[in-house]
Formats: sequence, structure tokens, C-alpha cells
Amino acid sequence: MPRHPIAFSLPSPAPSLPTTPRPNPSPLQQTISNTLSSTDYDLVALPLTNTAWQDRWERLCLRPVEEDEDLTPEQLAERDREREKVDLEADIWRRDGGLRRDEVNVSRLEESQAVITTAAEWLELDSPDEGIRFDSEIALRSEMAQALYLSLPVLIIPAPQLINRAFLPSYARAISNLLHMGGSSAFTQISIRIPISDPVELITQGPAPSIPQNTATTPTGNKHKRISSLSTRPTSMHQAQLNQMINQANNTNTTSNPQNLRIASGASSTMSAKSTAGATGDPSSTWEMWDCIRTLCGYHPRLSVTLDLTNPLPPSVGALARWTAEPVKYIWLPAGSFIPNAKGYPVLSKACQAFLRGMSKQNPTYVLHGTSMQKHSAGGPNAYLQYVRHITSQPPTPNGLPPSADEFTSGYADYLQAPLQPLMDDLGSATYDIFERDPVKYRQYEEAITLALSDLPANKTHVVTVVGAGRGPLVACTLRALTRANRQANVYAVEKNPNAFITLQERKAIEWGDQVEIFFGDMRNVEVPEKCDIMVSELLGSFGDNELSPECLDGAMRFLKPTGISIPTSYTAHVAPISSSKLFHDVHQPTRPAGATETPYVVMMSQVNLISGDGGGVSGRCGEKVQQCWQFEHPRRDLILDASGAPLTNTHNTRSARHIFHIPHAATLHGLAGYFEAHLYSNVGLSIHPDNAHRVSPDMFSWFPLYFPLKEALYLPSGSELEVNLWRLCDSRGRKIWYEWSVESYLSVSQNLPTSAGLTPNGSRHVSSSGALGGQPSPLMDAPFSPGFSSSNSSQNQMGDLNRIKIGQTSLHNPAGVHSWVGL
Repeated sequence: MPRHPIAFSLPSPAPSLPTTPRPNPSPLQQTISNTLSSTDYDLVALPLTNTAWQDRWERLCLRPVEEDEDLTPEQLAERDREREKVDLEADIWRRDGGLRRDEVNVSRLEESQAVITTAAEWLELDSPDEGIRFDSEIALRSEMAQALYLSLPVLIIPAPQLINRAFLPSYARAISNLLHMGGSSAFTQISIRIPISDPVELITQGPAPSIPQNTATTPTGNKHKRISSLSTRPTSMHQAQLNQMINQANNTNTTSNPQNLRIASGASSTMSAKSTAGATGDPSSTWEMWDCIRTLCGYHPRLSVTLDLTNPLPPSVGALARWTAEPVKYIWLPAGSFIPNAKGYPVLSKACQAFLRGMSKQNPTYVLHGTSMQKHSAGGPNAYLQYVRHITSQPPTPNGLPPSADEFTSGYADYLQAPLQPLMDDLGSATYDIFERDPVKYRQYEEAITLALSDLPANKTHVVTVVGAGRGPLVACTLRALTRANRQANVYAVEKNPNAFITLQERKAIEWGDQVEIFFGDMRNVEVPEKCDIMVSELLGSFGDNELSPECLDGAMRFLKPTGISIPTSYTAHVAPISSSKLFHDVHQPTRPAGATETPYVVMMSQVNLISGDGGGVSGRCGEKVQQCWQFEHPRRDLILDASGAPLTNTHNTRSARHIFHIPHAATLHGLAGYFEAHLYSNVGLSIHPDNAHRVSPDMFSWFPLYFPLKEALYLPSGSELEVNLWRLCDSRGRKIWYEWSVESYLSVSQNLPTSAGLTPNGSRHVSSSGALGGQPSPLMDAPFSPGFSSSNSSQNQMGDLNRIKIGQTSLHNPAGVHSWVGL
């Protein structure tokens, strides 16, 4: 497996600034070179700026809290004159910005190689003080300008504080503006250092409350213990009244916990009582914080996550799985995250080991911090590096594909591919070659044909017709099956691709001889000498029917005898909701054609999280984690046929499906994943169903799932329900087939309690699954006879009948097949 990069976080203070001109290496260059040459580290991490930068910023932008009673008028006048000088200097800085040489740790382009830089920890883009917010943004823009000037690969920015959740949009807006610096040619990535959890939320089963959304003018709750030099700016009457109302509404939260407790990872919190989110058991405050930032930043491609493992891992596997679908480029591993083993060496918990292995498919960079602080009695500083190398060198969680498939699947992870259209397009030999290298698929086909032949009389010569023969792999399977079953048969092969037919002619001349007769033409209208006992085809797509297997086999059913067997005999389509920042970003690229977000794609899904859960959910109305949409069976004996033996219309192949999924953990819906299962014959089948593939056809890699994207992402709270509608449609003339899809989201609430959809005290989007929220009934609440309403579940008796509040909906995707269709 690939080597994962690991970075060493340099202890403070950073190396001194250069004292000799180029090309002499600077002290920082020498430190980097010595570290990388004497250890197994790949990179070095350090702050971009130093304490001199903080001292200047605080002198210009903050004022100490002073008492005026003990000052004489002359002293007060002198202080005011000094303040005026500082204010003038501060305004000049606000106008011009910029860092000084003695304030930066990295000053040369040559020092930017193999370096990861972090932004100042003390800046507060989400401060309750408006002045501190704006001055922090100006300061961070100066740091970003330096990073862009030196072409630094990344600037890691501390996370917002959970206690300041009400000001998270201000933080996200500032990050969005940073991403626009440097224009389209900007190189430096921005990575937000998000803590893996909020310890208070883990303890209290609910997120910590935020402070009131008003302008702080006192040192209480102020991280800097000073007031902003801009805090005296006038406040509008409307804003003052609004702040007073918010302050009164949140008074109980602020009076009970006045302290601002800083969490080591960069997130702040306070102790809180159980909130309404506690009932869901879903610790999602920090993920929701990231979701808000990346949404307001428009899923910018240069924005990523640095996942900070300072705090304990959430106990929920589903809560951790959310991060597998996010752009986690860095994982911050402080020495405090390690625990000592029996001999005193630093190791990670089994849960943390499993999590890191699961994240390895994203190939993150690990940043080891504080390893020289001797937190563990044995091993020394290099023990952390050696252990992480050991953990990350182990194979990741199996993805269901055999090692032999790596040659063919390499480079296809999360890559959007247009589905094949074998009726409209003639496939190339290279495409056939890739699919023919899957031994599992043809082993299953050979077994199914063998079993079908064994069920036929042994004293007769039978007929086997292979339709859509391609380059002949199923013909070879049929010949082997005849030998295994000890049966005799006339074998016919039908193929419409004139180029593939040349390969069939060659194989007949060299390999098969008189054992096989080949026929050129479309299976829907070509003629063969006699009807067959067994018809074999491999027309299945990622969704089962998306390559028009039903329509093709309908036209070929005339080949079958009245008792004839079709292989496959049936196939089903399945769907599940997924989250994937990468797929969502890629499908929304401006370079893609119009309608790209309404086109299904074949995708080898990697950085994808299946967000649904098993069980009925709170209401009991939800289905399985992955649900079946529809089924096709062959042959159909009940169709009305025309004179040629083909169906008169194609309306019997239209389908519709409605599903309700339980969403156990807060997530962002980015689309739907489509799978298929096929029953070949007897107990033999094919499957890419995520829960069944390892039992039905393990190690098969011929098909990747189908991705149905959404035009806009849809946030789903913990305990919500997702209703998915999916249609397979055709035009009146039967010339094209297409899919349409839409989704709606709901929350279950108790009907005999006053309910409303609201926010938690800190403004986050957690919602209690019990529905016991305050306020008046929502005007959007469904009537009892709404589709999908049910009040018979036994779990509802304790709370009264459950109803639903609609909280979100998408538009109809691909209406009338205007953007995506398959031609017949």
C-alpha cells in the first residue's frame, strides 16, 4: 500500500530568521533538512507567525480594561493622547495590512519546501466582539497573503469556538473571502482544524450552549481579556433591541456557565445540561460546524479538513463514518492522544487504530505534535513516528475488491463515468477486455449455465443462444458448461457490433469451429435457425436495467421455446442515500455541461458515506438501509406482441419506487447510490449490493454503483426521515429511456405535544428525535392522512401519535429526460 506522509510539528520557539544572504541556507532550512534526513518524517509543521505578531496585533486592536477612578485629569488626557497615536497606527494597519519580517517564521521561498504552516491560534474570526472579528480577519488575510507569496502548500487555520456558534457564519464568510485571494491561479490550500468531538457533548449527550449573540464590551468571556478598539462604534437601535431580546432568551445559559473554557484542540465549550439533541445520541457539533463552513464556502476545491484527534473519539461508528465522506487532508495527532502500553510505549486505542485505517483511503498527511514533551516513559520521540508508520502501513478496511482488481480499478476511485450505451454505441475492444478480466462474473455464468443444462434431458440435442455475445466470453462459458453437464447442444451467438463480430469470426475459425454458429445483427430483429432451450445474456448495468436489458431481452424472447430458460432469470435495482463532498463538488464543476447534476454516473465509490440506517426509525415507517426499487423478470409470457414477436409497446418496463430511509446521524445528502442484484439460475447470482455482494459474488469488480446526484445538498438532522422517489420512464414511441428522481426530508414529532422545528440553544441544527420541542405546531405539519403517515407503531404509545414535519425538498431531477436518457 502507498506510504502515507507524516509531518513533525516543530516545538517552540521556531528557528531564528536568516542572517546570511542566499544561497546560504537559513536556520529553518537547516532544521528541516536535519529533521528529514535524521528521521523517517516526510514533512515539518510550524506556525507561520510568532509572538511578535500577536503582540503588535493586540497593541493595535485591543485596549486593556482599565479603571478611571484613580487617574487625574492630566493622566486621563495623556492616556487619551497615547490612544489616539495607537488608533492612528491601527487604522493605517487596517488600511495597508501586512506582516513584518520579525513577525514571521517562514520568510523565504526555499523554506516552503516540505513545510506545513499553521495560522495564529489567537485570532478569533467568530468572536462575539464585532471589532475583534473584523480585525482578526484583517490579520488572517495578512497571513494568507504571506502564504500565497511563498507558494506554501497549505495554511491550517484553527477551528471556530463551539461557544461562539452563533457567529459561525461570520467565521465561514471570512474563510470564503480568504479562498478568493490570489485569484484562480492561487495554489495554497486552506485547511480548517476541526476537533473530532466536543468532550462536553460526549459527557452531557448534548452540545454546549453558545453565548448570546450580542456585541461583547466587557472582558467577561473575552479570550483576550481586553476589549476591541472598535467596540465603541455606534450600534443601531434595532440591533440594540435585538441584542437585548437575545440576551434575555439566553440568560439562563449564560448565568449558569459564565466561564469560557478553552479545549486544547482549538474548539471551546462550556458545561451544559442535556439539550434536545441528547435524545438522538448523535455527537455531531463539530461535524455540523464544518458542514456550515464548507457550505457557505461553496464546497471550494482548496478547502479541506485537518481532523484534530486531541479530544476523545465519539463512541458512535456512524458519527465517525461521516468523516470518510469529507475532504480530510490532514490528521492532527498530539502526543496526548496516545496511551501507554504495558511497557510504557505510546500506542493508540483500538478504536483509533480502526478509524485511521478507515481514513487511509483518503491518503491523509498525519501531523505529530508534542512528541518531544516526554509524555510517555518509553520509546522516546521517535516511538510515535514508528507506531504511526506501523498503523498506516497495514492494509485498510477491505473494499470488497480482490487485490487482482487493483490493476483495473486504480485511478477510478470517485471518478465520474458516463454509463455505457451499448445499443447506441459500439464498444471498443479495450472496454470488452477490461470486463472480460473479471473471473468471478464468468465463473458465476458458467455455473448457472451448467445447472440449467443439467436440468434438461440428457438424451437430446438442445439449443443455447448467446445474445449480445461481444467478443465471445459467454460462448466460451457455454462450451465449458456443456462439457461439465455432459450435454449436447447447438450453440448460436448473436452480436450487432461489426467490429466485435470480426473477433467472433476469428474465434470460430481458430477455437470453436462447427461447435458455434455466429449471426450478425440486432437481437431484436435478427433471425436464427431455431428456437432455444436456454438464452444467455450479459446486458446488465450498474442499476440492473440502466443499459436497457429489459428492452433488449423483450425483443429476443422470440428466440425462446415456450419452456425456455433465460439467464439471468431476473434482476433487481436498489438505492440508498449517500454523502460525498468529492462527488458533489466534481459534478458541480463549471466545466461540466448543462444538466450534469441531473445525469446518473457510474462511480467506484471510495470517499462516500452511506447515511441511512437499519430499522424503522422513530416512527417505525422507515425501511432498510439499502432498499429495493423494482424487479425485472425474463421471459415475460403475458405481453401483447406484434407480428414479429416483439412487445407492442414498452410501457410495461416503466417503473416507480418510493422509499423512506431512517437517518440516524446528522448528515448532508449529496445524492443516491444505485446497486443491482441478478438471479442467474437456481442459487447462482451476481450482486453489487453493499450488504450482499460478499455472499453472492465475492471479489467481483465488473460493475461500480450508479450515482444519482442532487442539484443542491440537503442537510438532514439526526433522527430525520428521507423520502426518495425514483422513476424509470420511456417516451410514447419507445425510442428512449430515462430516470427521474426527487427527495423530501421530514422530522417525526409527537402529535399530542406542542411542537416546532427549532434550533438548540447554541444555534446548531440538532433536533430531538422525540420531537418534544417547544413552541406552536408548525403550519407545515402533515395531516394524519398524508402519504406514509402511520400511528400504529407501539413506540408511539408513550408519546402519543407521531406526525411529520417537512423540513426540506429537492426539485425534480431530469424531468422528461431532458438532460440524460438512453436511446433504443
